[in-house]
Amino acid sequence: MQVPFKYTYRDTLVHRLHPLVKLLHVLLTLLLIITPLYSIRFLPVLAVWLALSVGLWSLARIEVSRFATLIKLLLGTFVFLITIQGFTYRFGDTVIVTLFQWGYGDTNLGALKLEGVVFGLLLSLRMLTAAASLPLFVMTTSSADLMTGLRKLHMPKVATLMVVSALSFTTLIFEMWAFILDAQKLRGFDINQMNIITRLRKAYVPIVTPLVLLLFRRANDFQIALETRGFGTPGNPTEVERLEFTVRDGVVAAFFVAVWVLCQYLRVQIAAGLG
Repeated sequence: MQVPFKYTYRDTLVHRLHPLVKLLHVLLTLLLIITPLYSIRFLPVLAVWLALSVGLWSLARIEVSRFATLIKLLLGTFVFLITIQGFTYRFGDTVIVTLFQWGYGDTNLGALKLEGVVFGLLLSLRMLTAAASLPLFVMTTSSADLMTGLRKLHMPKVATLMVVSALSFTTLIFEMWAFILDAQKLRGFDINQMNIITRLRKAYVPIVTPLVLLLFRRANDFQIALETRGFGTPGNPTEVERLEFTVRDGVVAAFFVAVWVLCQYLRVQIAAGLG
């Protein structure tokens, strides 16, 4: 099993970028998706930024299967959002189908409304835009480079360790999950051969239980490793490779900001047209 969000070094422009430039891309993504985008007419705003992220995925030569894995992980959430918004949206009158009558105020919760479905699609697209940037950052930036970059911002050591550990946590869970699945298959316990009912009834307890125990053991090993390397001692740690902010990094950072400003300009123009 290929770990979806594991860091893999490749000699690409995205991998060679300074970690703070890629972190800027993540922060600009978050700033973009929290702005009010409530109409389908705002679709070009998200499409421009999502196209930028997909272009970075392509430049980083990341396998399509990893992006497909990201879509599979989010698909259930997308279906849930679209369905819930379709039945509970209060500002729409275009009914697609009525399943039953259940009044809540002026809204029939048994009617699937087109405006709610569109709003759910926008929420899903915003979530996909955010989710496309963070895995890209994790898969193209090593933990050592990220810690060095954050130290350039004079972040406390503990805060830096928390950020790096949090970003690496998903990869660690995927690796252990794959390890446990392979071990259980050798014992004749293959959840891939079970139907959905059998999985929910008895498949996940033998998987989740050793996963939790292994995570506790890994945390203990991690603590010993930190103490061995003198974590918490005064002074700055030695850098194996010095990270320099080059002209290339400045140009790419300026490009990210320019695209973000373009998206905000489109948003303002579309909002003015709606008003």
